[in-house]
Amino acid sequence: MNTIDKPEDPLSRFSLSIFHINGLLMRSGDVITRSIDQSSARWQVLGRIGYKPQTVAKIARDMGHARQSVQRVADVLVNEGLAIYKDHQTDRRTKLVELTPKGAEVLGAIYEQYAEWNRHLITKLDPEQLDKIAAALENVGRILEKEVNFFSNGNWKSINTGEKNDNENK
Repeated sequence: MNTIDKPEDPLSRFSLSIFHINGLLMRSGDVITRSIDQSSARWQVLGRIGYKPQTVAKIARDMGHARQSVQRVADVLVNEGLAIYKDHQTDRRTKLVELTPKGAEVLGAIYEQYAEWNRHLITKLDPEQLDKIAAALENVGRILEKEVNFFSNGNWKSINTGEKNDNENK
């Protein structure tokens, strides 16, 4: 069996670290929400609509998830009475997902659990270092978003050949 060594280049190491940390954050979320009979996925959607009603498509875009997976979670939340679908005032083709009072109660309980977890975890971490890491991640995110948007518009061949596509000149 072939084994792959840990990558040496910084971007690959960074990416693998992010994948690992994301997995740990999701597992942490599942631990935090388990006693409230929720999950990380549900918490993410509840958290998004806790501020204001949003469409499933917007929630999915903001979270970087497939619309269908967010739709499934939203449907479960609606079936459990934690959210409702309501008409979108400016776009009749879409519905907004809105938190119900029961959903707000559940989200509040999740935030209480999270605050306890946060107080525990922060004793093991350096808050100043976390702020610097968060700022660096936000910068990487801005760059990645710009590049992904550019290359997803049919510009991929230019990265491989150095050729300019018509889309690059727009």
